[in-house]
Amino acid sequence: MEWIIVIPIIYLFLLLGLGLEAHSMRTLSWDYIDREDQMSFAVIVNYRNEHLRLPTLLESIKFLDYDFEKVDFYFMNDGSNDGSESLLKEFKQSYPHIKIHLLDRVPLSVSAKKDGIQQAVELITSQFIISTDADCVLPSNWLKCYHLFYSRYPKAHFVSGPVSIQSSNSFLQTIQNHEMVALQVMTMGAFQIKRPFMANGANMSFKKKAFEKVRGYEGNTHISSGDDVFLLEKLWQLDSEHCHYLKNAAASVTTFSKHNWKNMIAQRARWAQKGSETSSLLNKAIGFQVLVMSLLFLTAPVLFLSDLITFPLFIGILIIKVLTDVLVLFIGNQFFQQSKWTQYLLLQLLVYPVVVIGVALASLSKPQWSNRKINQLEVQD
Repeated sequence: MEWIIVIPIIYLFLLLGLGLEAHSMRTLSWDYIDREDQMSFAVIVNYRNEHLRLPTLLESIKFLDYDFEKVDFYFMNDGSNDGSESLLKEFKQSYPHIKIHLLDRVPLSVSAKKDGIQQAVELITSQFIISTDADCVLPSNWLKCYHLFYSRYPKAHFVSGPVSIQSSNSFLQTIQNHEMVALQVMTMGAFQIKRPFMANGANMSFKKKAFEKVRGYEGNTHISSGDDVFLLEKLWQLDSEHCHYLKNAAASVTTFSKHNWKNMIAQRARWAQKGSETSSLLNKAIGFQVLVMSLLFLTAPVLFLSDLITFPLFIGILIIKVLTDVLVLFIGNQFFQQSKWTQYLLLQLLVYPVVVIGVALASLSKPQWSNRKINQLEVQD
């Protein structure tokens, strides 16, 4: 079975290659922005039963360093019944200088976020639209970063922003943080080689004109998730030169980890399902390679003890897997400036392949979001 060494070699070249491309991507440099010259933005936030997380988002909105006259926030309610809407109404009343628009989603497809974005865009007058999630924390210079980016790349019609997970001392949260760092590295690398296949709806921007030109999410509303990657895919097909990644840590939106393994795997299963629906061969290649390498990493000891592979081959598989993962994490944590990224590193390298297998198996079942199964079409007459 000497041929099996091909799997880790491909893994090394594919993932580390994208990692090096991400490292070589130019970071958006900072510059002074005159308040009068600030662009107008519209921010869309979809929410469903986020009463516990919304206060954190709203607190971060209060401290955005931007002219609030030039930004509108559109909160799209997807049938919340936990007091989220009341909380937003109180915030709107307490901070009248922040322009808050409260909307209710009209269910037209199986995807709440796609419906929400599509319906909000119809009401928005600004050309520059940003999407984020209700369970996020926005950095103070978030809007300034997007202003600078669009100022330097005025033809950009899709911009993917960085996302990180709030760091913690727990192993579960650390492994999710490391995973997000690795995903961001792959995202950056793919944008750098002009083959983007991934974005994150917690931090992405697009121009209204471009959104309307590709007819929004028309053609993939039957897929419950993917408000980010399917829009990226359509806009990349429209003009690949104007799809970008905003590489600046000051633009990084922070989101929260899942509190238990079950929810974590369920979320990753939804990500895997939308990935399988995209047309990107690079996306499918990375997903397949990560799965196969995880299987090989876990079964390598059995193969060695069964005399199916030699000891040098066994060691080679382990070294290539560990080396690739560590270098990708190193590149990502340099960008996100996380100093304690080595915490639980060895344990994570051993456990994460098991998580990958668990996600692959979970992705075969019907997904669930906010305690709602999303395999059936929910529409209003």
